Amino acid sequence: MLVSSQAFLKVIQELAAKWRFSPLFISLVIVALGTNLPELTVTGVSLYQHDADLAMANLIGSSIANITLIFGVATLFGGVKLGNNKSQKNAVLLLAITVLFVILLLSSISLQNKVIIFFFTISISLLYQYFSAKQGRLHEDKRLLDALQNLYKKNRKHPRLFYIITLLTTTAGLTVGGMVTVNAVNGLAHILGYATSVLGLTLTAISTSLPELILSVIASHKHENKVVIGTLVGSNVFNLALFPGIILLFGDQGPISAWELYSLLIITIFFCLMLFMYKGKQVPKKIGVALIAFFIVFVVKTLGLF
Repeated sequence: MLVSSQAFLKVIQELAAKWRFSPLFISLVIVALGTNLPELTVTGVSLYQHDADLAMANLIGSSIANITLIFGVATLFGGVKLGNNKSQKNAVLLLAITVLFVILLLSSISLQNKVIIFFFTISISLLYQYFSAKQGRLHEDKRLLDALQNLYKKNRKHPRLFYIITLLTTTAGLTVGGMVTVNAVNGLAHILGYATSVLGLTLTAISTSLPELILSVIASHKHENKVVIGTLVGSNVFNLALFPGIILLFGDQGPISAWELYSLLIITIFFCLMLFMYKGKQVPKKIGVALIAFFIVFVVKTLGLF
């Protein structure tokens, strides 16, 4: 996974240079979808095993882990400096999608209408990201893309086949890992007496968020700040717009507690406010500590340990 994360960073730079799109856009779409393969795999296997509760709980737990545990760790061990414009706009987009996700799951409208709304939302989001990146390469991203293009021409070390093989191998491994994860969760649920949805919110969410964790820490150490923000925001957008539509298309949403949804909403609001508060600045380590503490409280409360 560590090797794959390093390869992902190289892919980001090469694609950004070749396509002249900001690393933020590449991270928001391509890398976020790649690092979300564990969530997608768990979703597919859970639906196949008729356990939609686990699938939906994993998406909620993974989204909370992305903002709290992963961003908190990246802030503590690598440091994250925020941008001045696009990061904040994408945070607002994420907040809007999160609010919509919470409203839809709490509403009584038909599953068919929810599926339509989710797929419409992810389509609009991707189109917005594309046109925003296309506009940005002519203005605020031009200097960065020129530098990446020069670096790409001088230091290209691997052929495209290397990255294709790496990504295919990673995908195969993640598929097997997803099946093992679901079976392990079902076994633990039986042994510990927890519902699979509870473990999906905690243990499964942590395990499926490992690619984002490793990639974000490596990116923060390399000062690839746009990759950190883009991967986390993009991952949550897929978690809360694309994958729920897939779950509801082939299964049911199952019982969702207000605690889970409100926790997700509150931490997303905090994340959005934080991106505006420290606009253009380094995120203080105390924010990372607070985010990790929130995640620990969430896990302990979800497991009913207090």
